[in-house]
Amino acid sequence: MADVHRMPDASEAERMASEWIARLNADDVSAEDRARFEAWRAAHPMHARAYEALSATWNQFTATRPVVQAVTFAQSMSEAAVAPSRRRRRAIGVAAAAAIAAMTIGWLHFERSAMDATFRTASGEQATISLPDGSTLELNSDSLARVDYSERKRVIRLDRGEAFFKVAHDVHRPFWVVGGGSWVRAVGTAFDVFLRPADVRVTVSEGTVKVGAVRSLIDGVPSDDVLGKAAVWVLTAGEQADLSGAATEMRRLSPATLARSIAWRDGTLYFENQPLGDVVDELGRYTPLRLIVDDDKLRRMPVGGTFQASPQGAEALLKMLRQGFGLTVRRQAGRVYIEPPRGKQPD
Repeated sequence: MADVHRMPDASEAERMASEWIARLNADDVSAEDRARFEAWRAAHPMHARAYEALSATWNQFTATRPVVQAVTFAQSMSEAAVAPSRRRRRAIGVAAAAAIAAMTIGWLHFERSAMDATFRTASGEQATISLPDGSTLELNSDSLARVDYSERKRVIRLDRGEAFFKVAHDVHRPFWVVGGGSWVRAVGTAFDVFLRPADVRVTVSEGTVKVGAVRSLIDGVPSDDVLGKAAVWVLTAGEQADLSGAATEMRRLSPATLARSIAWRDGTLYFENQPLGDVVDELGRYTPLRLIVDDDKLRRMPVGGTFQASPQGAEALLKMLRQGFGLTVRRQAGRVYIEPPRGKQPD
């Protein structure tokens, strides 16, 4: 019987080419990486054609520095494939795919002193962006941030999700984060902002920040004019605040608690005797599945463990609850119901 050789799939070749562009442009690319790339490119003419086409698009993308819409590769290709004849739109989609690949694997640098850009991450994705002044923006899963940089101001509008900011010191150009009805002002520090359903949580790991309500801003525009006219709270390293309008709840964190609160940056989540409801809500941010615990007693049950900040971490939690605690895990149309064992209520 003759050997059957499977032809490479064009979309798969483009996906791999996009990943290779990101890998080869990363700071830690190795000689082994380059050797594996050359082997992949030489394996079939379609690989070489896909790589050359995407490289040309990527070079044009980085040369013109357009506003970056960071989207997943699948989203880009889906939008690009709406009409096969729209080759130009497909090229733009591939460029966006290359952009998110570069952001996820390494760093995306911007050299302009002025910048107006939008960044998104999908569920389970994280991205690190190097801003023009040397500051960095790290986006957690399912987040959206708009960056407004100029010679006189540094403003980040966090519209969804969570972000960690490491701010380059510049007393003449304060750094503002606006989101969820609250604002944070810094000069040179490191802090985390998490837009929760009922409030905004700000956690400071280095330096000092000032926080307040958006309604105290003039026309919603950040300005130091507000500092002497409205209620302002000051947070220092190791402190955390939950902001809801004018209401502010502040606390000091232990070093261990502070480390756990921003551990998502390393792709890991730690829980120690925390209510199951809180653990499920947190891991639910990293999966497209909707995790549901309706039983109040079950939500209060203490659990612990270390999980990946990813869909795989959510699946590991579900496996632990099913096998380790004997709970019922019932899946239905994108939802996962976590329930007491059949015929039994939790103590």
